[in-house]
Amino acid sequence: MSETFANREASQLSLDYLRSLTNVEVIQDCLRVLDLEENQVDVDLDVLLERRGELEAKLEKMEALRPQLSSLSSQATDLMNILNGTSIVAERISAQVRQLDLEQSRVQETITEVENVQKLKLCINGIHSAMQIKDYEAAAGYIHRTMALDPSILEGEFAENAVPSSEYPDIPKKTLSDAKDTLFVIFSKEFDSAVLIRDENNISRFFRLFPLIGKEKEGLDKYSNFVCGIIGGKSQENLAKTAIGANFYAETLTKLFENIALIIDQHHPVVETHYGPGKIIRVIERIQDECDKQSRIILNTFSDEKQLQRKVADIHSYNNTPRRTINPLRSVQSKEYSGQFNSKKFKAMKDSGTDMSIEEMDDFKTIGLLSKSGLSKQIKMLIHDYILIEEYFLRRAIEQAMEMDRNEDGNSTSSCVDDVFYILKRSLSRALSTSNIDCISTMINLIHQSLENEFIKVIQKRLMSSFASNDNKDAKVSYMILLNNLDVSCDYIERLTSELQNDANKILAPLSAEEDYNIKVQKSISWLSESAISKFKQILNSGVEQLFIQLVKPRIRPILQEAYKGIKYVLDEDEYHEQDSNDNFAKRFVSGFDSLIHIYKVTFTQNNYNQLMIHLLDSLLNMWEKTVLATKFNQLGALRFDKDLRSVNSYFSAKIQWSFRDKFTRLNQISTLLNLESLLEIYDYWGTGSKSSSPITWRLTVTEARKVLSLRIEFKAEEVANMKL
Repeated sequence: MSETFANREASQLSLDYLRSLTNVEVIQDCLRVLDLEENQVDVDLDVLLERRGELEAKLEKMEALRPQLSSLSSQATDLMNILNGTSIVAERISAQVRQLDLEQSRVQETITEVENVQKLKLCINGIHSAMQIKDYEAAAGYIHRTMALDPSILEGEFAENAVPSSEYPDIPKKTLSDAKDTLFVIFSKEFDSAVLIRDENNISRFFRLFPLIGKEKEGLDKYSNFVCGIIGGKSQENLAKTAIGANFYAETLTKLFENIALIIDQHHPVVETHYGPGKIIRVIERIQDECDKQSRIILNTFSDEKQLQRKVADIHSYNNTPRRTINPLRSVQSKEYSGQFNSKKFKAMKDSGTDMSIEEMDDFKTIGLLSKSGLSKQIKMLIHDYILIEEYFLRRAIEQAMEMDRNEDGNSTSSCVDDVFYILKRSLSRALSTSNIDCISTMINLIHQSLENEFIKVIQKRLMSSFASNDNKDAKVSYMILLNNLDVSCDYIERLTSELQNDANKILAPLSAEEDYNIKVQKSISWLSESAISKFKQILNSGVEQLFIQLVKPRIRPILQEAYKGIKYVLDEDEYHEQDSNDNFAKRFVSGFDSLIHIYKVTFTQNNYNQLMIHLLDSLLNMWEKTVLATKFNQLGALRFDKDLRSVNSYFSAKIQWSFRDKFTRLNQISTLLNLESLLEIYDYWGTGSKSSSPITWRLTVTEARKVLSLRIEFKAEEVANMKL
């Protein structure tokens, strides 16, 4: 209960509440609160009493101001009375002005309506007069002026009463509607007649009148039919000519597009002038329909003459009839046109200099006029058939190239490489000429598959079967020619893709201002190059290594042993001079290795020869090092070994065109250690206590260095072991 009371203030302790208390503790708490409140009141009273003098002084000053304030109050009351009177007068005047303004505006509206009705009456009379004398321009002009009036004027009661006359009793709305219908019939008839006789003046004359009578869409449609008739007639005239040349249909289609572009370029200003900005779009929509129609006729005629569907059906059934042969060179004729069909339209539009506003181009994108056209759909079908035929041609042509593969004397590669990459270049160039990103990407994938299935796999099989007979020379040469084919293929694919990327820049860059198809194609071509080169090099490196292991490596040790026959490195002066004059090691070594590598040098490409020599050097130097580490030397013998090493180094310098000296580093360092005059001299080369102080980057470990030093018979084993290296 005390907790509840603690939340109360003294002001909340009413007399009734205090009288109701019965608990002593609560009564005591209330008493304490009241005491505290009393103390606070006393403090506040003391503060006020201390300020009594100051407050009384202020009250005296205020009392002195009483007369002045009374005067001001009286003056303010008088001013208020004056303002109230003025306000009443101003409100009365304002109300009268507003009434005058309202009446004036009504008068002005009445005058305007009367004037408009007068204009309407004059226009209607003018329409009838102009129609009677067949002045159609004037009649259309009068109707156009009435269309500019507010519709409420035409339908208003005043006009319906004021305009009709005994001669023309109909209300204005009906009179104008009848006049529009009558003039539309006349304009249509005259326009159609002018079209029949190709009267360009009357065609232009009546085309300009349609929008004046509110028949804008009808006028555009009639004009579109007229233009489409010109396009259709010209297209049929071109198609009726005798088909001469392989590109006849492509050129016919191109002429169609060029004619369309020229017509749009010529008629665009006329439509924009008389019908308004953007109205050319409706005409172009109708032209696109006619373009689809004429293109379909041309493409169907082309397809029938070239028997595309029969060839496509033959290709579909090819896998089920393996004995049947389709001539790929004959089938490829259809591919000569696909690239031209797809991009000629855009080129014609561009070359004609057609100038359209940004808003009109945006309208094209909004309605999807080109992408949804029948021509685009038919081109997609043609591209599909083209890809099918191109794939068949590609595979069959590569198969035939591999079957007819031959190697002529003096050539480092067989004929299949040039044939296959010529085929690839033709196929990729044709695909690129379509300017179709999907077609190009599909063909790149197909070429990648064809390279793997019809080219690389065949080479792999031939590599595996090349050594059917043991170390047969013809088999060896055939194997090396296959490896050369792979090496040259790496160069060819790189050159091919580089040329295609340049062609893509020229063909696709102008057609991909927004969606950068060129970049996508460049990436696809780069992928083809990288993946093909990676596959070629993988098989090539494996093949060179296998050749080395099977044919070259087994002959290295016998050559080295023959070179060392009768050779020792613990020599007196006579033996040293004898070996120096005979130089048997170098002669035998050169003779043995000349015999070993001659066939590879004259047969291999430079890259393959270098790759083989890398393996040969690695194996030779490894065997030679082991031989050296198993041989004893004295000072003259070490000097002789150094000369032999230099002779070998010079020999390979003449045989190899790339830097190989790094591979001789370990043997050179062994020779350096063997030619020391004393053990203490090693510190000039090795350094003291740490390799970091050595001027030479040593490839030999401390253990290997001690082993080499121990080969010198002049150096004691204990001294070698105790050296601090």
